[in-house]
Amino acid sequence: MARLLIAEDDHLMRWSLETTLGKDGHTVHAVASGEAAIVAAMNDDYQVVITDYTLPKADGLQVLWRVKARNPQTHVIVITGEATPELEKLARDMGAFEFLEKPFPLLVLRKAVERALATPEHRKGPRGCCGQCLWQHPCARWAMQEPARVN
Repeated sequence: MARLLIAEDDHLMRWSLETTLGKDGHTVHAVASGEAAIVAAMNDDYQVVITDYTLPKADGLQVLWRVKARNPQTHVIVITGEATPELEKLARDMGAFEFLEKPFPLLVLRKAVERALATPEHRKGPRGCCGQCLWQHPCARWAMQEPARVN
């Protein structure tokens, strides 16, 4: 599955997100501050970063900005209990993949992560694949390809 980073200062929420996404088979690294999220994202590669907006030491938009600056392919999901249309627009303009207002059902987050991992830049197709399928489910174009020749 995927490597995920969660930045959430509320212990119970962080534990819930980490446990739920871990049960889905993802490798999850969870931190309690924006600063810790930035450090983790600069030192490791994550396919998806989930960040609360209100964090100590650096807010979720700072996390979003630093993650996208390091790797534009990483999808960032911003979650917040302080949602406003202006904040959502700003987050999306900065490159947020999804913006979720708390409280939300965990299934909503699970589906957002699933969508993020299914985007073309995160698909990992078989050798020679067109890139339009997932490794576990090769597309018809891959099945029709001639085997690669070894010289």
